[in-house]
Amino acid sequence: MYAQWRANVTNPQHAALPPDFGLHNTEFTSSATCVATYAQASFALGGNVKVQKTVPVAVIAVAALALSGCAGGGDEAANTAAAAGTLSVATWQFLEPTRGDALFDTINGYTADNPDVTLEKVEIARADYEKTLSTQFGAGAGPDVFVIPDAYFPQLADAGLLEPLDDVVSEATELRNINDNYVVDGSQLGLVWEVVPYSLFWNTDILAAAGVEAPTTVDELITAAATITETTGKTGFSVRHQMNEETPWWTDQSNWEFGYGGEWSDGEKLTIDSDENIEAVEAFKSVYDSPGFGKGQDASTYRSAFAAGELGMAIDNSSAVMTLVGDAVPADKIGSAVLPFPEGGSAYAGFSIGVNANSKNKEAAKDFIKWMLTDDAQQGLADTLFPSAIATEVAASDELLGANPWVAAFHEQVNDASSVIIAGFEADTAAIRTIVLTQIERVLTEGISAEEALAEAQKQAEALTQ
Repeated sequence: MYAQWRANVTNPQHAALPPDFGLHNTEFTSSATCVATYAQASFALGGNVKVQKTVPVAVIAVAALALSGCAGGGDEAANTAAAAGTLSVATWQFLEPTRGDALFDTINGYTADNPDVTLEKVEIARADYEKTLSTQFGAGAGPDVFVIPDAYFPQLADAGLLEPLDDVVSEATELRNINDNYVVDGSQLGLVWEVVPYSLFWNTDILAAAGVEAPTTVDELITAAATITETTGKTGFSVRHQMNEETPWWTDQSNWEFGYGGEWSDGEKLTIDSDENIEAVEAFKSVYDSPGFGKGQDASTYRSAFAAGELGMAIDNSSAVMTLVGDAVPADKIGSAVLPFPEGGSAYAGFSIGVNANSKNKEAAKDFIKWMLTDDAQQGLADTLFPSAIATEVAASDELLGANPWVAAFHEQVNDASSVIIAGFEADTAAIRTIVLTQIERVLTEGISAEEALAEAQKQAEALTQ
């Protein structure tokens, strides 16, 4: 899906990802010996980066090469780094209290097979992640291997900052189809690290008390939600539906459009007002108007309600559901199924892993990625990153799956999942998102038709991207 990225970077505004894609304000610095180089190579890396001059993002690759000499060492440093066998790996997840250490222990298994290599843990807070890496890449530095949020990937790919991994994947087996999302111009520039899929899930006790079966269609969902509310007094169904949660709502909302066979673009043209998308919004409006729907509830509210046994059903991602398991709703009281939409599609939150094109130890970095795709390594990652899906079809341990049977539907759904970054319009996704969701909210709250709302969204988005 990112193959269209380069073709659509036509001006400086389109050359930087929008600010709420995870990039934060920063200023690049250089040593006194590199002032002249820095002055010529100042560039924009992201929608909100403060720089001396804004130029197309592709200049990053040139600037990175020019500044790499300022990092010190040249070829001699490269040889020393390779001889030292130190491989730096970066992700914010190392700082997570519940799984950070376990995650590093899992990937450090690489050194058991490669004792001459030492893994260096690079811990960067999530809020500073893209900003910190952008600064390092701008200096021709940065970690050898790093986890990449999906919104950051197109920018790095266009800048030439990701080392091709075609030779790495040539021998890989059981790769999930969504790895294709990280192919750019025919070259594999990243691989799935973690995919957080969506599904429909419910409290089995509440459905039993209401005397309803798990819904498999939207009409059944409406009926079940209303019945739950009428018979138990609890909220029947809830999902994000408000602009105060715009960024996560975009992913949640895209489940409906993708589930009805729609998409936001065909890779070249926006398709916001397609018949499929209109049908999806009409279906969502019908659910919203149901007496069993939790109008006005944000995710924090309805997730807390589910955890307390006060919500019947919801659509959410697997990581969120994992946090809801507890004494009030144990794992064996959570049912799940693929989304109740006619065409089977859905959205996901994704993260890839890639190799820094400026790495002084590329071969070891690529060998690490190759090791990561082995069954043993994937097994370890499946367990550590549970309940997320990983690069291959390798499943988590029987113990984890047995204790959390609701996960199976999420992993089934991920096979039909797509990214919410708009193909061909990656740089404008955030702005288009605002336009589309503003119009969908009008459908929900002002009563305008889905056809009228999406036609207006199409018009505004086309004007934005001209």
